[in-house]
Amino acid sequence: MAEDYSSYVKDKINELYSLGIDYGKSKKLLSFKGNINEEDIKKELLNFQYLTFTEKQIRNGEVRYVLYFVYSKKRGRVFVITFRDKIRLITIYPLGKTTLQKYFQKRFKKENRF
Repeated sequence: MAEDYSSYVKDKINELYSLGIDYGKSKKLLSFKGNINEEDIKKELLNFQYLTFTEKQIRNGEVRYVLYFVYSKKRGRVFVITFRDKIRLITIYPLGKTTLQKYFQKRFKKENRF
């Protein structure tokens, strides 16, 4: 099981949120792809109620954090962020029922299961 970085990411987001969010892709594309508007993106990043797990990835020397928000057994959303001088939102994508079941078996902590 991978290590959970949720507490570190929560602290870092609260620290850097006042500086703003930098988007890696266009806001219109992120909104369409993640089925969420820009205001809700900001609210979701500050509200950690549904944050289930945070994974750390290192790609080409850049440290990325993958935030898994699970709303129910059938719905979830993934935010991929990195921290620079601001919070940089790289991408958003939804999670379906089958993917969530697989993630609970392999990635997430067992006590967070619905």
